[in-house]
Amino acid sequence: MRIVTFNFLAGGSSRRNGHWAAVRERLAPDVMLAQECRPPADEGGGHGLWRRASRRGWGTGVFLAQGAIRPIAVRGFASWVVGGEVEQEGWPARRPLRVFSIHCPAGEHGYMRTLDRIIDRLVRIGDGADLIVGGDLNVVVGYRGPDEPVRMVPGERRLLDRIAGELGLVACWQAKHPGRPLAQTLRWTGNRRMPYHCDGIFVPHAWRDRLRSAEVMDGPEWERLSDHNPVLAVIEPGGGRGRR
Repeated sequence: MRIVTFNFLAGGSSRRNGHWAAVRERLAPDVMLAQECRPPADEGGGHGLWRRASRRGWGTGVFLAQGAIRPIAVRGFASWVVGGEVEQEGWPARRPLRVFSIHCPAGEHGYMRTLDRIIDRLVRIGDGADLIVGGDLNVVVGYRGPDEPVRMVPGERRLLDRIAGELGLVACWQAKHPGRPLAQTLRWTGNRRMPYHCDGIFVPHAWRDRLRSAEVMDGPEWERLSDHNPVLAVIEPGGGRGRR
């Protein structure tokens, strides 16, 4: 199973387009977690969920290469956290499988407090199910070492501890690259070289041994499309029952 998350940057533009074609041709996702996107023009009913989040027409979505997804509302975040439960046939889980794309808004009190509230909602939604969660969280999505150029604040560590402990999830990129400095997923306008790592994919701890690869995609084509880089995680098939 190939899972991709990608922030398209304000839905693209007339000069900065081709996001969907690039993702499909180069990454071939089975599960696409998209932020600041418009739905693909050829999207048929039943293969995706999308909610508008901006007056400019972009929003947040989950799209599947096959199968259907039943929406599950995340109270208070209808346009920013989009997802639901997928049909079971063909997916590597025996428990219910629920998938969510997150584009964490600043909210009234900043990104960290807003993400705290989103985690509160997902704890309830994830009870008795396997979760795939990913997107642009607007906080770091891996534990930073003390020598990394971007400092990790205690509030970010606490959020990651909650994702690991209360949601039972592991960050795919860091799981496949332990001990390495976090890769850059965002080229912030003020300093495009600083390795901000706010885009990621989380899967159940029970899937960790089936995580074949996790990569941050880079290069001129992706840089032309967005200030974010796509993240790809590949999960081997397996029949074991998920567990927290």
